[in-house]
Amino acid sequence: MQTQYIVKSTNYIMDILNSNSPVKIHSVYENTVNLIVNNQILALQTHNTVISPISLITDTNSFNINLNSKIYINNSCIFIDNFCFDHSKTEIIDSKMHKNTFNISCDMLIQAIYKADFSGFNAIFSSNTDIKENFLIITAAKTKIDTCTNELINKNYENAVNSLSSLIGLGIGLTPSGDDFLCGVLAGCIFDNLEKHSFVKLLKKQIQNNLQNTNDISRAFLSCSLNDNFSTPVLNLPYFKSPDEVYDNFKKIGHSSGIDTLCGIYYSLNTISKILSKDA
Repeated sequence: MQTQYIVKSTNYIMDILNSNSPVKIHSVYENTVNLIVNNQILALQTHNTVISPISLITDTNSFNINLNSKIYINNSCIFIDNFCFDHSKTEIIDSKMHKNTFNISCDMLIQAIYKADFSGFNAIFSSNTDIKENFLIITAAKTKIDTCTNELINKNYENAVNSLSSLIGLGIGLTPSGDDFLCGVLAGCIFDNLEKHSFVKLLKKQIQNNLQNTNDISRAFLSCSLNDNFSTPVLNLPYFKSPDEVYDNFKKIGHSSGIDTLCGIYYSLNTISKILSKDA
């Protein structure tokens, strides 16, 4: 039996890991093996990956695991074939965004967004209209976001929520761009202390009611965001000092997931917050 170590995880997920519940392998990717415990996705990841609320960061560079590997867990280890992933001395990271007063520059965020290739929702915030016209998903997403903005201006919060929440499942990939964008919107609402606003309450309820419209992994991240739990680049955003620092950290989150999340934060801070602040 070869022992490897889970070196970092989060308070969000460790209680589930320690539950001694049945476990199975959900999916296997290059740097991640997704497990299911109590209907919750846990992501067993290589050491050089970003910590999300569902992460189990190991000290290994790669996995020799497949969907048919034998797996079970106990109080200190995840056993997969001939490997024991020891979590008895795991460093626990707090993935919950705590209430605070943040001053995040929207100009810094949009500059970071412009640095990314146009592979996701960042094209929506570009002045290059040709890009938006060439991607049906981007065009559909922009229409939904613009509708949300207009309904917010008119204080039609239910209509605004319906339009924005219809982004769930929109896009391709492991986590569709629409879901990542909504995770960013929810984070932005916390950054600007909007959680008690009726629009935000309606939005969270509608997202919760429509989680079945996306895949298992993306549903797990949306659920985390609904409970104020986010990846480390999102939690650290208020402390980044330049567009380069923002971009470098967010681009580490998946293929386009980080930038899509950043777009959601930008839309929340630059548009939603400015409109809702007029209600105060």
